Amino acid sequence: MQEEETNFLKKKIEAKRDLAKKFSFSAKKPLLGVFLDHELSKKDEEKIKSVLEGTANIDVEVIVLSESNLDISSLPHTIFLPYGRINRQTLLDAVDIAISFPFNDVEEMLLHGVIPVCKHRPEVKNYNPNHETGNGFIYRGESAWSIFAALVRALETFKFPYDWKHIVRHGMESVKSF
Repeated sequence: MQEEETNFLKKKIEAKRDLAKKFSFSAKKPLLGVFLDHELSKKDEEKIKSVLEGTANIDVEVIVLSESNLDISSLPHTIFLPYGRINRQTLLDAVDIAISFPFNDVEEMLLHGVIPVCKHRPEVKNYNPNHETGNGFIYRGESAWSIFAALVRALETFKFPYDWKHIVRHGMESVKSF
């Protein structure tokens, strides 16, 4: 199991490096993916734009995969990818963290070692650093600030490689046994 896990993590790092090279960003920073495969309400659109605006002030790279009408052209630090099967797979293989919405397949994210930042869902358990349990970061409120706070918790945890590997492993195992 340990060799399989090591190979998986090496492939993830390689996929992230390839994407970083293609889009000229730092592969050393955490990579946040936003998977928008449904149209957003105006309220949700404004909420995600606010969160994305905030990411300009923290140490993270951001890629938005979208077929939606979300206009992120005013966010120069955010990379836009048109939604498609190949782009989706490329992003799943490379990203570390994803802001997840109710319409996203969070199980697929967890199987690809992507840690979700999301509202409460049965498949996602909020990470507890004291007990080293959980496979994601839950936000409770409906505001952009609530999402942003959970994202910052994820990014702070990412700085600790042992803890991050543990969360990724726990996430992948939780889906296999769900």
